[in-house]
Amino acid sequence: MGVPAVELSERRAAILRLIISDYIQTAQPVGSEGLVQRHRLELSSATIRNEMARLEDEGFITHPHTSAGRVPSDQGYRYYVEFLMGDPELPTDEKLRILHQFHQATSHVAQWLQLAAAVLSQSVHNAALVTAPRVAQVRLRQLQLVALHEHTALLVLVTEEVKVRQQVMTFADPVTQDELTRIANRLNAQWSGLDAPAIRARPVDPGSRDEAVRIVVAGILEEDEAAGFSDAHVEGLRNVLEQPEFSRSTKALEVLEALDEHNLAATIPAEGPPSGGVTVIIGGENPNAPLREMSVILSGYGSEGGPRGLLAVLGPTRMQYPRAVATVRYMGSVMSALLRRLYGDEDR
Repeated sequence: MGVPAVELSERRAAILRLIISDYIQTAQPVGSEGLVQRHRLELSSATIRNEMARLEDEGFITHPHTSAGRVPSDQGYRYYVEFLMGDPELPTDEKLRILHQFHQATSHVAQWLQLAAAVLSQSVHNAALVTAPRVAQVRLRQLQLVALHEHTALLVLVTEEVKVRQQVMTFADPVTQDELTRIANRLNAQWSGLDAPAIRARPVDPGSRDEAVRIVVAGILEEDEAAGFSDAHVEGLRNVLEQPEFSRSTKALEVLEALDEHNLAATIPAEGPPSGGVTVIIGGENPNAPLREMSVILSGYGSEGGPRGLLAVLGPTRMQYPRAVATVRYMGSVMSALLRRLYGDEDR
């Protein structure tokens, strides 16, 4: 994800900005005469052609074999994002509209996630992904044991991020509900607030019921940590598939497969940018092959050391980067504020 080593002259940078702007709007290769006419440039077509040839030699634009025009390369988009688009902000009226939508929502995190994905998708006319908040180290809040039969019980585990997991356990000897309640109370007193390694380190009698419960509890906590940001809401796939870049059925299928909920862990980095920061991954910079003709705009929300999630916009490299970056950044700040309100920690 490196920044191009070549520094463009003011004129070539201005021409690159116009090429990117026109191509984003039209999805058609851009020619020198078209640039002069559309933007009423005080330069001849021959001068523009010469500058475009240099931009192509330096890797900022490329020449599709079926057209006389040029299109931006990944390097061109990267230069634009780093040096030409500035520090975009959403208009105040849009910020107020987004806030109003969230103020009307309930306090359920699932509804916030769905709303955030829908707002992002509608705002940038591409696909949007919002992951559920999670902590880096999954810790036990409490557990319950509910008798099902003589030898089986239902383990109900609640993590500190208020995620509930259930698993049926089998015991070698018959066990009553009173005994299960005593076990749960004892283990809650010892394990509450601990992560999987700390729970595994706690001494228990070999072969005891406590040991059986410990194995299951530690395993569940480890599974949750390994799951990463796979629990996500996706909106706006149709927006991506309607883009001319993905009109071919094979490309559409590749995009659908990459954004399937079971493949999301490979689609987005497990560790996103810090809250308030924005990462732009362009085309071939994507490690995931089906996304190498797409760009991903990422931001974290939440707080370091507390629950964190990711927001992302995904679309073709021919994307409105200023709007996407501004919207993702602002949505991240809104979601961070909602999380602080939910967890009662205004200082995070």
